[in-house]
Amino acid sequence: MYRKFNILIITVILTGCGRYLDVQPQGEVIPRTDEEFASILHTRLREIEGGGDECIIGNMEVIARLEGCADDLDANIASGSLTLYSGECINTMQLYYEDIWEVVRDCNILIENLSGRSTETAASSLSAAYAIKGICYYNLLRNFCQPWNDGKADELPGIPVVDKFDINAKPLRGTVRQTYEYIDGLFRKSLELNPKDKTYIFTEWIVKAYRAKLAFWCCDWPGTREICGDILDNSGFILTPAPEYEEMINSKYDTIGEVLVRSHINNSSELDWYFTYMKGYLASRPACASLIKLFGPEPEKDVRYAASFDRKRFNVKVPECRVRLSEIVLMMAEAAYHENDRETALRWLNELRHNRIEGVEPLTEDNLPAVRDDDRIKVDVYGKPLTPLLQAIFDERRKELYMEGDRWFELKRNGRPEWWIISNGLKYSTLEYLYTAPVSKQDVDLNPDFEQNPGYVY
Repeated sequence: MYRKFNILIITVILTGCGRYLDVQPQGEVIPRTDEEFASILHTRLREIEGGGDECIIGNMEVIARLEGCADDLDANIASGSLTLYSGECINTMQLYYEDIWEVVRDCNILIENLSGRSTETAASSLSAAYAIKGICYYNLLRNFCQPWNDGKADELPGIPVVDKFDINAKPLRGTVRQTYEYIDGLFRKSLELNPKDKTYIFTEWIVKAYRAKLAFWCCDWPGTREICGDILDNSGFILTPAPEYEEMINSKYDTIGEVLVRSHINNSSELDWYFTYMKGYLASRPACASLIKLFGPEPEKDVRYAASFDRKRFNVKVPECRVRLSEIVLMMAEAAYHENDRETALRWLNELRHNRIEGVEPLTEDNLPAVRDDDRIKVDVYGKPLTPLLQAIFDERRKELYMEGDRWFELKRNGRPEWWIISNGLKYSTLEYLYTAPVSKQDVDLNPDFEQNPGYVY
């Protein structure tokens, strides 16, 4: 899980006039200056910009896995080459688990060595390192821990807390509550350094957005509302209006409109050919009927419909990982709902709909559609049956964040429903335990006290 960091100086041999100038191998060189440490970080930032990052913001590979495992794309009609169900991703997720710890290792190197230094380079690098480490832990929490449960937060296994670069360390898993508090502390440390330099990507409002996502995942509704309110009131970002929506959501490289941060902004990336292939790969399976029905009898009035699907229901939306203000609005609405502030929940829900659907009538307590009996999600994060208002929030979230890797986690948060598909005459079942991926078998083998997630037997 933790690999030793090396920077090697290559032996250079210059020839000329029959004589050789030998530069002696210098062996292992450990970074010393602020700039040398910052170069470790910039390698990770370039991966984000080029679309190669799977561990921090994510990329099309991540979207392909998550959308294949979820239910927005209909595998019963055409399976294509996408993952059929989560059981196919077990080995992939173990590799992802190992890869993400390499990013954490790099962050720990910077944090250990740059703490206390006073230059702008050190402060910016340190802030970004705290932010990236926090996001990696957040991704580990969502993927490799069971969903938040208020009554079991001090029992359910979390993520090992690793504060120092130590190749020999064998830390055990804490609890999900300890993990939440640890991640929030990393984001706070990042923000204390006042991150403003966009060169390091993770500036103030982006860090706050991830902090809101963390609070939301862990059912901290007051915290979610406070952070989301700060972003909505003070960040300067506004919801992209309907006439500008398609340009914003299907921008090939640019971060425009309400997008706070996204992957793949480098239009000279050597991976561009691969992403062109990936877009076709993700359009190999049509959207499922339950998603299409959410757009109602006049789907053309919802700007998201034409920006997402062609006439045969295949995807046309640019599949990039991103954080947008619409997600902040939806988190605000749901947090208000869970605090029984239905007026605020409706206000933000209607604000989103107003910017997406032509001539839409505001939702009120009196005209909310009744709860559907055939929906896959039937309960909320507390196991309570859905209400018309919460169903309306979920419906808008499903339409808004389609093909952004969100649906799988919505299913996991809200009841972990089980279902199955048929492909090539075989039945593939998504079972409750599959929502939580297995940690690396390597870590379990190295330390018999390291707890594997339920359901996985070697």
